[in-house]
Amino acid sequence: MKLISTIFQKTLPMSRLDELKKQYPELNVTMFDVFKAIDPTSSYKYFPLLCKIFSKRWRMNEQYPKDEVPKVIMEYRTMLTNLGINTKGFSENQNYFVRYLMDFYPNSHFETLRDFVSLMENKRIDNNDVTSYSTIEDIRNAVSLASIKELNRELEGQVIKEYEDEKWVIVRPLTFASSARYGASTRWCTTYQTDKQYFERYWRQGILVYFINKYTGYKFAGFKSLSENDMSFWNAEDSRVDYLDVEADEYLFPIVRKIFKSKDTNKNLCSDELQEKVHQECLGGMELKCRVDVPEQRVYVAEGITSEIPEMTWTTTVTSEISPPTVN
Repeated sequence: MKLISTIFQKTLPMSRLDELKKQYPELNVTMFDVFKAIDPTSSYKYFPLLCKIFSKRWRMNEQYPKDEVPKVIMEYRTMLTNLGINTKGFSENQNYFVRYLMDFYPNSHFETLRDFVSLMENKRIDNNDVTSYSTIEDIRNAVSLASIKELNRELEGQVIKEYEDEKWVIVRPLTFASSARYGASTRWCTTYQTDKQYFERYWRQGILVYFINKYTGYKFAGFKSLSENDMSFWNAEDSRVDYLDVEADEYLFPIVRKIFKSKDTNKNLCSDELQEKVHQECLGGMELKCRVDVPEQRVYVAEGITSEIPEMTWTTTVTSEISPPTVN
């Protein structure tokens, strides 16, 4: 756990680091603090023993066969780098430790922070006062606003703009590229670079719509399955919510009703060329049979525990059991 302080020391003067340690004592805890709570002696008599016992958990050669260590470390370094964490100077064991430390936080938080830092350093975020941000939602909205400004004509033919005024833009993404761009900074599975088949499934089975506030960067998504006539709404954290709980202006409701009365899936609105583009970018060279047989259940594996979500869902957490307004 001492590594946490080491990371900060690389980028912050000690006076600033000491100030932050006092301000956030809950983050300034190491395994040595734990050992001190275990060892009753003033001479730290049991510290060497505790170090021997607990350090084994974070030694690669204690956890993996020797010939597997390079491959595992490469995977961990790649993952951390993709999350915006500079692993230069980290030992193999430190990489291993940081990789598991990340499990306490959603990867999307680090991805959003990575994008925020990049956009901020390139002066593409209007509010450059870092101290004015206090939540991950603040950061997400800033990234969202910046991404909206960067949407260009290249994507115009890859979305259907269902509605737009000075405050809101409502789009139906027709390709994965447009889904990823308009859904930037969210946790929607339809934007996952590593699981593009989810976008293809929603694109093929119903009406997938993104709602974006152009002033604040706030986003929510809606989906209606045409085969099951089921409608749902999702916030940026990918939790299912009732429509009454989203931050939408009242005048949007009739527009939303009209959009979800459509009988066309997102796929049906695509030209043959766009349909083939989606098949290639989401399913690669898979045969048509595989396009039809995309599993209807998402399986989550964590620490050896497997759980299945029996319904078509975008999230592992449902925050509201209230049904959305019925679309007639």
